[in-house]
Amino acid sequence: MPNFKNNSSVAYFCAEFGIDTNLPTYAGGLGVLAGDILLEAAEQDFPMIGVGLLYEGKYFIQKIDGEGWQSQEASYFRSDNTRAVRPVEVRGEPLVFSCNFAGEEVFLGAYQQRIGERVTLYFLTTDLEQNSDAWREVLAAEYGGGDEGQLKQQLVLGIGGVKLLDILGIKPRVYHFNEGRPIFVFWELLRKYILKDNLPYEDAVTKIKQSIVYTNHTLVPAGNLTYDRNLVQPYADHFASTFAFDANNLMAPGIDADNRFNITLFALNVSRKASSVSKLHHKLAQKQWPGYDWVNITNAIHIPRWQYRGFRNRNLSDEELWEMHVSQKKELQKITYERTGVGYDHEQLVLSWARRISDYKNMDAIFKDVNELNRIASKEGMPVQILIAGKAHWGDEAAKRMIQEAIDYMKKELYGHAIFIPNYDLYLAIHMVRGSDVWLNTPTLGNEASGTSGMKAIANGVLNCTVADGWAAEVDWDGLGWVLDSERIAESLYETIENRIQPLFYEREYGLPSKWINMMRKSIILADKFSTEKLLESYEDKLYKQI
Repeated sequence: MPNFKNNSSVAYFCAEFGIDTNLPTYAGGLGVLAGDILLEAAEQDFPMIGVGLLYEGKYFIQKIDGEGWQSQEASYFRSDNTRAVRPVEVRGEPLVFSCNFAGEEVFLGAYQQRIGERVTLYFLTTDLEQNSDAWREVLAAEYGGGDEGQLKQQLVLGIGGVKLLDILGIKPRVYHFNEGRPIFVFWELLRKYILKDNLPYEDAVTKIKQSIVYTNHTLVPAGNLTYDRNLVQPYADHFASTFAFDANNLMAPGIDADNRFNITLFALNVSRKASSVSKLHHKLAQKQWPGYDWVNITNAIHIPRWQYRGFRNRNLSDEELWEMHVSQKKELQKITYERTGVGYDHEQLVLSWARRISDYKNMDAIFKDVNELNRIASKEGMPVQILIAGKAHWGDEAAKRMIQEAIDYMKKELYGHAIFIPNYDLYLAIHMVRGSDVWLNTPTLGNEASGTSGMKAIANGVLNCTVADGWAAEVDWDGLGWVLDSERIAESLYETIENRIQPLFYEREYGLPSKWINMMRKSIILADKFSTEKLLESYEDKLYKQI
């Protein structure tokens, strides 16, 4: 276990944090990873301050109607009626402070969640009666409100986050941008150093860059936002006027070749180092954004959160290991029935695909030939049960149609062999990575920068069947799982299930699938390589430490 001697905190800024299943502050893997990192920091007594946004969760709950169409409902979460977070107070009163955005004074409040002795997560809110309705609703939904709404969320996160830390007397040694949305931290630090510390512009920029590191999480355009320059300009103009500065210099780090304001470019230009999230992503990121100081730190998971505690015992007999696995399969079977009203036999081979629904993650590859899939799943003595879960972004009509088509297949050709489990959340995720037999991963090669759900699966002896993308490209899957042909994912998946997975799962020796259990053991051991304990050490050595 590492010994972190530096008492100065790392300020970890992220647009989402997945800590509690019902707290609507996460949308997918980015937030879950951020939550895992804070949990690990607390366990390691590593000083870290999380800074995020307290969304109201307007579209947080996924509902599926009788036609298979996704709709969204508001979260039951209310900041004034929860024990999950509590208001930040100063001298016994809830903290309220203001920022001026394009000439409008906007008041911010803050909530906190204590994760450990030296780890606290702060959430900013604009839902205060002092604000206009427009600003009160800025955080109604994560990544909502179109370009202007998302830009306002970023201003609150970056500028408001730095102001909050200043008010609380927290002086971070490093500001870690977990993805590009916190970039306006740079603006507020620049004003602080020029106005309060009287530093010349170049000296201020040098000092700030030495304190900022940035992690890129995807090559997909939706995760590398660009804005019309004219949308950002009024905010830059007014902000610059508060300390007699040239607004063009505020904008310059993010202006790309198309004269748009690019948050990834901005983050790269104001950071001392940039990190990728897998070796393959590192190679592709360097190619896409050359000329920057890139290091690779492959993503990881907080094993105590995701692994069923019994699997930590490496001395289990085959019988004990299999019995434990079956108990987790029964638990997932129960939860599936509670959420869908549809049951299945837990003794069947259970294949699961669960993650955010989007085009590049290729859920529809599973259903490319439903008749062939049904034939395989219905093989006598080797039945297959497929479980699918995931949310489409509330504005992604194409992803919603993908869900609807899959559910239609489940009602017809795949009836009895496939179930869609609605409202994928942390609670369901934990039980799916514990209670499945095989974890499916079918992304377009080069688009899954890392992915961590498969790591959670192997920690519980759930075998991976995956495209070798992201973290999965770093593993020799021989004797551990199965690699799909990225050029013909669907065909490769069907062949692998029928010729390799089904026979192995149903091959029994004295009532046990001994060869399968051997692969489970190897998978559980492999998971240790992808723990956030190692990730945090790498952050300290490769990102945070000044050399």
